[in-house]
Amino acid sequence: MNIDVKDILTLSDKKEYVVVSKALYDGKEYLYLIDINNDSNFKFCYIDNDEVVESNNKELNTKLIPLFYEFSNNLFQ
Repeated sequence: MNIDVKDILTLSDKKEYVVVSKALYDGKEYLYLIDINNDSNFKFCYIDNDEVVESNNKELNTKLIPLFYEFSNNLFQ
């Protein structure tokens, strides 16, 4: 599954999210998604067998934040 920044995804909650950033961590690709209709609704997800799965691990999500920042920062250099 090839998902890029700015792609729009519809998740199981039937809401549309834009991919804001991506990160590789521990062999998995993670996505930072923001609801296109409510920017206070965001999700950290990972790709598993061509499926987008929400990450509910708060400790892991905290580790991902700097990786998402680094990826986004590199987009503008």
